[in-house]
Amino acid sequence: RRNDLPKIQRIDQQQIGSIGGAHEKTVHQGIVIAVRPLEPPHLDDFLGKYSKKKLRIVLLDQLSDPRNVGAILRSAQAFGVAAVITTFRNSAEENGTLARAASGALDNIPFLRVTNLAQAIEKLKNNNISVVGLTGDGTMPAANLAKIEQLAIVLGAEGKGLRRLSRDRCDHLARIDINACCNSLNVSNAAAIALYAASLS
Repeated sequence: RRNDLPKIQRIDQQQIGSIGGAHEKTVHQGIVIAVRPLEPPHLDDFLGKYSKKKLRIVLLDQLSDPRNVGAILRSAQAFGVAAVITTFRNSAEENGTLARAASGALDNIPFLRVTNLAQAIEKLKNNNISVVGLTGDGTMPAANLAKIEQLAIVLGAEGKGLRRLSRDRCDHLARIDINACCNSLNVSNAAAIALYAASLS
């Protein structure tokens, strides 16, 4: 297929640096190629192949900041998460900012996209996976996450939190107890704490 490849063009290095846009700090080594994105794995295919007894999945409910999503992917890899699930719409793009924050995790953890997160939650529950939403007013302490063998943790966007449809479909709502002087945590920090709690035996 070598003949199908476009011809190499030599351009000014500043042009390469500006490809990502004004707010995107492009890190490069003097070469760039435009490619079509890979098709994300399908949730049904993932569920059909994954058979380990202890399962950890993370669901992202409209998280649009690529730095937060990348940091969550990094924590997910550190704590043995099998997959991260997000939506096609209203969620962070897989761009350079996300990849840098993920520090390689984007290449190692299945990053699934679904059309409807509420339906994905129902599908997980139908596969005997307990779904726990992380909220400030949750009734379950985060420490209890370790007791659940087949676990999916749902994280909401900062500010909005979990959407009602996602929240209502969760089996449990868990909380991370913090000092009264603070009313919330950064979502990527909350994810790391919850995943650490879920990893304890």
